Amino acid sequence: MRDEDLTGDIRFGDYDQTGLYLLLQDSTRLVLTRENIEKVSTEYWANPDKIPPDVREAVEFQRCSFCPSKKNGGFCDALRPILPLLDVVDKYVSYDKVIAIYKPDEKGMLHVSHTTMAQGLRYVCMLSLMNYCHSGRRYWKYYFGIIPIVGVIEFTNRLYLNILWLHDGDKEKIDVAVSEFYEHITKATNNQLARLKLICKHDAFLNAFIGVQSISQLLNVSKDSLLEESLDRFQKI
Repeated sequence: MRDEDLTGDIRFGDYDQTGLYLLLQDSTRLVLTRENIEKVSTEYWANPDKIPPDVREAVEFQRCSFCPSKKNGGFCDALRPILPLLDVVDKYVSYDKVIAIYKPDEKGMLHVSHTTMAQGLRYVCMLSLMNYCHSGRRYWKYYFGIIPIVGVIEFTNRLYLNILWLHDGDKEKIDVAVSEFYEHITKATNNQLARLKLICKHDAFLNAFIGVQSISQLLNVSKDSLLEESLDRFQKI
């Protein structure tokens, strides 16, 4: 099936919930909305038979050393939206073509992108690292208003502008914030990759997490140029 054929099947009334929808070339439609992910996650984690004993007992699946809830023991919370989706998502490889449809809010327009499975899953990885991860929750404002299916450069620029705004344009504070953010994302991503490598048969989720980490790395190494570009754009307004 050609991309244009698949795009032609999009009916805007089918996308009423906020979140992400992935249309695959085998006609599979993945509904990865916030509401659906939370529903599937709740049902999955409420059923102890869903989690194999070897996974349940593996050290890699426990909370990270830097997690504020580490003393409580138990599974890493960032896995909550990931494991329930593996039965479906792990059938695909990272370069499989998809059409990603993202709806940022109930009244918002639909954002559509011809992309890959790994890039499409960026949204789920963002939820994992910024909403479910107890340590990463302090960074959720950095992602405010960002459309997760846009290109890497546009994503990084918007991420930087959010950080600039949150720190009142103070370069020293921005540099510290970006460095700390990059360090956290790198550690959290590496831990997720170590877990997923034990159970994934294919690389879609693995490369999706690597993609999120790569954006934080690009942000960290280009923060000075991003500041100059942001100031130039502001002065031209």
